[in-house]
Amino acid sequence: MKYPEVVLNKEGIKKYLSGNLWFSRKDISNFESLIKKIEPGSLVRIISKEGIFAGIGYFNPRVFYSLKLLTKEEVKIDKEFFIKCFKDALSLRKRLFSGESSFRLLFGEGDFIPGLIVDIFENLGVVQIYTLGIERLKEVIIEALCEVLPLSTVVLKNTAEKRKEEGLRNYVEVVKGCVQEPVLVNIDGIKFLIPVLTGQKTGFFLDQRENRKFVAGVCKGKEVADCFCYTGGFGFYALKAGAKRVFFIDTSEKALFLVEEIARLNNWEDRVYIFNTDVFQYLKTTREIEILILDPPAFIKSHRDIKKGEKKYENLFLAGISRAGEFCFFSSCSHFLSRERFLELIFKCLKKEGREGVIVYQGFQSPDHPIHPFVKETFYLKSVLLKL
Repeated sequence: MKYPEVVLNKEGIKKYLSGNLWFSRKDISNFESLIKKIEPGSLVRIISKEGIFAGIGYFNPRVFYSLKLLTKEEVKIDKEFFIKCFKDALSLRKRLFSGESSFRLLFGEGDFIPGLIVDIFENLGVVQIYTLGIERLKEVIIEALCEVLPLSTVVLKNTAEKRKEEGLRNYVEVVKGCVQEPVLVNIDGIKFLIPVLTGQKTGFFLDQRENRKFVAGVCKGKEVADCFCYTGGFGFYALKAGAKRVFFIDTSEKALFLVEEIARLNNWEDRVYIFNTDVFQYLKTTREIEILILDPPAFIKSHRDIKKGEKKYENLFLAGISRAGEFCFFSSCSHFLSRERFLELIFKCLKKEGREGVIVYQGFQSPDHPIHPFVKETFYLKSVLLKL
C-alpha cells in the first residue's frame, strides 16, 4: 500500500535524528497544504525534503503534535507489523517478570508505538487507545494481540481525556469474550479484584508494582495507612509482608467495597480498617501512624496547573511528615512535576516541620513501563521512602 507523504523540514529532521517520535506542525513542510490532502488519522510515509525515506507514521492535523512515528523501516502497517511489536514486547516482559501472568505488555512510546497501551491480567487484555491514528488501526491491533497471546477476553477501555483533543469519543467495549466484573486476578501472590470496565485507567495500577514490593519490606509488624488507596495495592502488599494492621483511606465507596472484598479473599479482614473520607481531612485528625503511604492522583495535569498543583503536593507532604511516625512514602504520577522539583518540595516540608529525615529508597515506574529518552511524558512516576 502506498501511503501519502509528509516532508519533515530542517527542524523536523533534526528532531528525528535526535530520536524523537513526535513532530509538531512546525516540523513539517507545507503543513497547511497537507490538511486538504491527507485525512486525519491516516498512515503516512515520512521523508526529508531531499526525498530520503525516514519512516512510517500517522498524521492528525487537529493536534499540536500532528505527526507520530511508528517505525523507521519501510514496511506495511498491518497485522503482521503489530504481531512483531507484541512479540518483541512480550519477550521483554517475560524476562522482567518471569512466571508472572499480569503485566503491561505495551507502553506507548516506551515500546515505540505512540498512542497505544495494553495491560494483561492473566487471560484478559485491556487496550487503551489515545490517538486517532491508532483508533483507525484497532481491528488489526486486536487481531494481532490475540494471535500473540491466548486471551479469552479483550476490552477496549478508551476513556482518556486526551482522546477529545484527537476528535475521538470515549467508550468502553468488550470486543472478545465477556467480563464478569470485578475480575479476580492473582498478582505477586495476592488475590485482587479488578474493575476493568468501571475502574480507573485499565482497572489496576501496575506501574507501582516494584515500589509496593520495596515498601512492604519495612511494614512487618507495623501500622500502615494507605492513603488514596483506590483498591488497596500498597496496603495489601504490606499485609502480605506481615503488617500488624492497615488503614485504607479513599473517597470512593466503590473502591473501598472492593478493598473489603479483597481482604476477605486473602483472609486479612481482621487487619483491615476502612476510612471513606478525604485524605487531607484524615491527616488533620488522625493520630501518628508508623508508616504512611501517600500515592495521590496527578495534581498537575497541564502546564497551567503547575503552580496550584505544586502547592497541593506541598500541603500533602507537610501533612504526611507531621503524621508519619517512622516512614513516609511519597509518590507523584504527574510528568509535569520533575523529579528534582518533587525532591525539593519534600525537603522544604521537612524543614518546615522541623523534622529530620533521610531518603532510603527512590522508585520509579515498573520496568514494564519503559521510559523513552526523548519522550519526557513516558517518565512520569517518581517516589521516595523517607525514614524520619
